[in-house]
Parts: sequence; structure tokens; C-alpha cells
Amino acid sequence: MTRVFPIALIVAVACLSSAVVGRARVMGFQSTGTPPPPDFPEGEGKALAVRLCKDCHPVTQITRRHESRARWSTIVEQMIKEGADIRDDDFEPLVSYLSVAMGKKVKINEATAKEIGETFDIEADLAAAIVKYRTDKGPFKDWKDIANVPGVDPKRIEEQKGNLDFGG
Repeated sequence: MTRVFPIALIVAVACLSSAVVGRARVMGFQSTGTPPPPDFPEGEGKALAVRLCKDCHPVTQITRRHESRARWSTIVEQMIKEGADIRDDDFEPLVSYLSVAMGKKVKINEATAKEIGETFDIEADLAAAIVKYRTDKGPFKDWKDIANVPGVDPKRIEEQKGNLDFGG
């Protein structure tokens, strides 16, 4: 036996379903049950990163990455080679923001000179001096200890302090 539903009932169910879904969206819920994609983290340079990156890349492609300062520098250089309109005076602030907001954690008291060099985007000899200083003076307790190494730019160390793990 074939059932025939009154057209008014079908329309009412469709309208009710549409209203529920619409209200859920207004309240911030998505029908898939997944949270909305993350936005760029707060921090100095966020507006610059949004302006320069968001038109070409999905936000999650950037925010889910955790790279060293050296790696972010390489990535931005590659984007420029591929045609990204990044001015010279935007390069350093962009790399700084990306490496701070989406940096790679490093266990500074165990890290090799290569890992330290990549973390701070510094020359190999200066990274080796940091390791030697650590070996001679003992483990670093905070970022200011690293900034005491002769030749180190304290601003670069302070910039990356959130990416440093001093161990327990």
C-alpha cells in the first residue's frame, strides 16, 4: 500500500528543519559537529600574516604547522619565489610572527647546535657557542640565561622564549 503525505505536512517538516539548522548556525554550531577552524593566534604581526597568507592558503594549513624560525624563513622565501607579494620590510615581521605563534618547541638543555640554530635562525658557530656555554655553565633555567651568551641577540632569544622547553 502506498502512503500519501499531505503536502502541508511535508512543507512544515522542511521549514522546521531549516529553522533548526539556521538557528544552530547562528548560535555557532555546525551541523557536522566539528568546531570551526582555528584563526591565526593573537600576537604582534597577526594582521600582517592574515593579510599576506589568508588569500592563498586555508588558515588551518598555516596554523596547524609548528616550524622553527629558520624553517618559517625558508617557507616565506619560497612563497616570494612563487609570486607572493611580500615586501622586504614585511619579511622579518612575518617570519617573527609565524615562528612565535606557530613555532616548534625545543628542549633547549638537550638540543643540538643544529636544532638551536634552526630555533633562533642563527649561524652555526653562534649555535655551537650556546651549546658550549650550556656545557660549561650548566643547564639554562630561562631565556635570559641564553641571552647572556656572548654574541647572542637578546631580542631574538626573547622572541622565541615561548618555544623553549627548559625541562623539569
